Amino acid sequence: MPAHKLVLDEVFEQPYKLLAIHSAVEEFKLAYLLNKHLNLRLARSPQDIDLLAGAENVLFAHFVYEDQQKYCRYHLVSNIARKEVSGSGEVSLFSGEDLAVKKSYLLPEFKQVDFFMKIEDEMDWVNERLLISKSLEIPQVSTAYAIDFDRIKTKENLIFD
Repeated sequence: MPAHKLVLDEVFEQPYKLLAIHSAVEEFKLAYLLNKHLNLRLARSPQDIDLLAGAENVLFAHFVYEDQQKYCRYHLVSNIARKEVSGSGEVSLFSGEDLAVKKSYLLPEFKQVDFFMKIEDEMDWVNERLLISKSLEIPQVSTAYAIDFDRIKTKENLIFD
């Protein structure tokens, strides 16, 4: 008896907009600045984004705001997770043990980006250009721009629910 194979050619994805934000500030400070300048209410999510990178789990800071009037949800996520790992195990003169910092990326194809803002906008009411221009007015933000959906290789890392 031949095996039946089902192939799903089209994957139905929830529409979202993705903004890249370059900033040297900590994630809680950026969330505060975006709240102040963009009139958002981003709050730290009780659960960070947990990804499996190699053999270990990596946590990325996650802030969420759900706008009930516009039927949209804003996610601010750090692209870089830093974790201290013990080095070679040699004892040096100045410290008890050698520590190295290992970086992991939410979207490895965008290693230069510090933060991502994902906007799940069902009704398409959020003006992306206005968000970018207001974000660029923040002195601590170096640059901000929209990312084309087709350039994202690891789309599964952007599923937060």
